[in-house]
Amino acid sequence: MILTIRHATIADVPDLRRVAITTQIDTFGAYNTEANMKAYLDHAYSLENLTRELADEGSQNYLAFYGEELAGFARLRKSQEADHLLGTNTLEMQRLYVLNKYHGKKIGAALMREAIRFASQQKIEWLWLGVWERNFRAQEFYARWGFERFSEHVFQMGDDPQTDWLLKKKM
Repeated sequence: MILTIRHATIADVPDLRRVAITTQIDTFGAYNTEANMKAYLDHAYSLENLTRELADEGSQNYLAFYGEELAGFARLRKSQEADHLLGTNTLEMQRLYVLNKYHGKKIGAALMREAIRFASQQKIEWLWLGVWERNFRAQEFYARWGFERFSEHVFQMGDDPQTDWLLKKKM
């Protein structure tokens, strides 16, 4: 099967939304109340919010296709959240999601390579991200790519404040 990566467009928002919601539920649904999941999904993955994110000039949004099927996506963005810790020449990997049925098919690796390529091209000093403290699979993935923990922040899941570890990679 052929793996392809391309930039997301506004026309992709409904499919991107479906993958985002499915991945979020599959990964975190068992650890959160239905009400908290619904509150988060309704806000973060509304068509309006995803459309606004795609239009953000400081972001890059990549889709990964396995054959003809959308298998995952990544979103990079300029964010000032870590500036006080890493300086201002940073890029946040806000999302890197792969549908469960495509785990083990190197979709995440392809998206990560694209993110690193872009960050290098832009002469970014640090690529950073947040990962839930209990998402061990993702933590292992990021460690293999050279990311190291440097801080943490609160990720609000509905009415439940959760801890995300902040990870960085020197470019």
